[in-house]
This record gives sequence, structure tokens and C-alpha cells, in this order.
Amino acid sequence: MKLKTLAVPALLALAAAIPAAHAQDKKVVLKLSYWVPPTHALTPGYKEWDEQLRKATDGTLSIQLFPSSQLGSGPDHYDMVKGGVADIGLINPGYTPGRFPVISVSDLPFQTKDSNATASALTKFYKKYAAKEMADVMTCHAFTHEPGTFHMTKKEVRRPEDIRGLKIRAGNATIAEYISSLGGSAVQVPIMEAFETLNRGITEGITIPWGGLVTMNFGKVVKVHTAIPLYVSTFTHNINKRTYESLSPTQKKALDETCTPEWSAKIYRFWGKEERDFEVKIIANPEPGRIIVKPSADDVAAWRKSADPVIASWKAAVTKAGYNADEVYKDFVDHMREGGALYQ
Repeated sequence: MKLKTLAVPALLALAAAIPAAHAQDKKVVLKLSYWVPPTHALTPGYKEWDEQLRKATDGTLSIQLFPSSQLGSGPDHYDMVKGGVADIGLINPGYTPGRFPVISVSDLPFQTKDSNATASALTKFYKKYAAKEMADVMTCHAFTHEPGTFHMTKKEVRRPEDIRGLKIRAGNATIAEYISSLGGSAVQVPIMEAFETLNRGITEGITIPWGGLVTMNFGKVVKVHTAIPLYVSTFTHNINKRTYESLSPTQKKALDETCTPEWSAKIYRFWGKEERDFEVKIIANPEPGRIIVKPSADDVAAWRKSADPVIASWKAAVTKAGYNADEVYKDFVDHMREGGALYQ
């Protein structure tokens, strides 16, 4: 009987210790670095991410935002996460051409029609490649911005041959290659300098999503717009491995449960909606003096055919990196089609 009596308080102490261990998790604040301003439409999604982590860990895991390149410039963000300058970073793989060939598949022209669907489909697709291609970090999400197009100061761009001889600020390395293949001159300057190059006539156009006409004031210097889903730029959210391994089991579980295709789309959705709303409004009700160029079906077919050399170049880079490029491309297309994101 004495043994049974002693067992009761021991069991009660053990039961009490289980929630206590959870409550005693060390508080961790994850530094999330991104280079766009705090007013950017990614910020509301980041705040929801923070709220979810706090809720799932009784407040022991949270996110602190560092916008506007406070911790480092955009092109440095992958290495910042790798080295621990940031715990989580917004990465644009296109900032370092050739370094991440697989994920750049979504930068190829005419691949996506819906960025929200792409956020989920691309995250699912990239899961099995990320461990090799981005081996220095953990990849949490992959997504793109809403399809962008050509926005010109004066000249109408209706068909691929219209690009010849034009100087255009390219949105990423893939589109720079595409513009060059069409006989244009791809000018790559930081986005914050692009307005001045257009204003001074150094460039004659820019590739950006429609929202950039409003949120970044490019609509003041470009007046001719081609209504075609030309391209997107791709982004990932990556996590420092040492930071992740230092987390408690409860904190790891909370982070894992937000590193999903569903959360990729959830975090991105504010930006996607903002871009789509601007596109619909600008095309439906163009301001006086603003020209919307709407390519015909034959024009669109010509545009898509003109992208073949860039796709071939991408396949060569992926092959060189040790992958079967045809299989990777088919895998990407299959995921995009299944997710309702593929431009067809």
C-alpha cells in the first residue's frame, strides 16, 4: 500500500511537468529580413505568420520584421540567411543568375496566369529540389508576383519584333536574356533607380507587374502597356538551419506547420490581390493619354514561340547542374496545371 501511496504524487508531478516544459521553452524572436518597405503588401502576410507562431507556441516563438534592406541588400539575402544575419529572408533567386537554375523555371516567359495558385503549386514542386539546390538553408515557401508585362514610355509593343532596338529595364535575369534574344537591350538597374532612367530617356520601357504603375509611381513615366502575362519574378522564404535546430520540438512543429503550400499562398495573398486589382482597374478604365495594347491570338502565339530559345537556355543550365531538364520542366508544368496556375 505504501508503494501505491508514493506513486500518486509522483504521477501528479510528472503530469504537471509536461505542460510546464512547454511553458518553459526559451523565447525566440526570428529576424525576418526583406528589402521592400514596410508598406509593401507582403507585410500583412508576415504579421499573420507571426500571430500563428505565437498562438501555436504560447508566445515563445515570434517574428520581428526588418524591411527596407535594414540588414542588407536584396541580392545578399540568401547568404544573409545562410550566415545567420537573418533567421528568415525573402530571397529573389534571380538576383544571382545561374546559382539556382531549377527554381528559375517559373521566371521563364508565359508560364503562369494566377500568382495565388502559383504560390501553392510552386511550393509543392520545389520541395524535392530545394534540399539540393538551396542546401545551405531551409526552404519554407516559394511564390511569384502577379504576371508583369512591358510598360513603355512611347512605343507600342504588340509583337516580339517590336522589341528590336529598344532599351528596356528587365525584371530579372531570365527576362533580360529574353529581351536580348529579341534584339532589344536589357538594362539591369535596381528598381529604385529605374524611374529616373525612364524619366531621362536612358531606357524606353520596363517590365513590372501592373501594380508598380501606382505603388512605385511608374505610371507617371510610362504610358503604353501590353496586356499579356509576359513574366513573373520568383521568390522564396528561407530559414537559417542553425536557428531551426536550436528551437524546441514545439517551436519546430509550429514553424513546420506554416512552411506549407497553403501558407505560401496565405502569406502572399495580400500582394496578389493588390496587383490584380490595379491591373483590372488600369485596363478597364485607362486614364486619358494611356494606351492599352491588346495582342491578338496570333500575336500571343508569336510571343510564346519567341520564348523557345530562352527555355532551351534554361534547360542547358539545369542539365549542367546535374538534373534531367526535361523531367524537371515536365514536373513543374504538371504541378502548375494541377494547381490551376499554368498559362495555357
